[in-house]
Amino acid sequence: PGMAAEPPAKRMKTGPGINVANLVPGTKEYFVAQVKCYQASGEEQKQLWANYVDLYLGGIRDPARHDAGTLMEFAVNHHLAPPSSASTSPVVMDPMKEPLVQRVKAFQRASPEQKEAWKSFCGATCDPARHDATKLQEFIIMFGVP
Repeated sequence: PGMAAEPPAKRMKTGPGINVANLVPGTKEYFVAQVKCYQASGEEQKQLWANYVDLYLGGIRDPARHDAGTLMEFAVNHHLAPPSSASTSPVVMDPMKEPLVQRVKAFQRASPEQKEAWKSFCGATCDPARHDATKLQEFIIMFGVP
């Protein structure tokens, strides 16, 4: 009595590596993948989705938390392309860049200040894997990353 209900368990993320071949058009999973692919296609698209959910859907950004009808309406009104494996495949890592990415990630995990240092350095794209080796090297030297 008086105890707060447990928050519902988060669903497993459908993200990079989603198998679009198994998606059935018209299903909620299909629309979720479609919206996620759309967001991943660029900063402008991501911002459009953010503005849309802020305006119409109570600010809930995760497409999986909306029903199929809502997602379909967004997909139709904004002419979303079918989900493609091209936009959901993980970034293929340059073997020379991989150790740099790992060093930057480890640096970020070490403290909130270090995470903030990376965020102010990298701009809107926070994933080190999405930056070229030169930029990572520059950060590593500038901040003395081990």
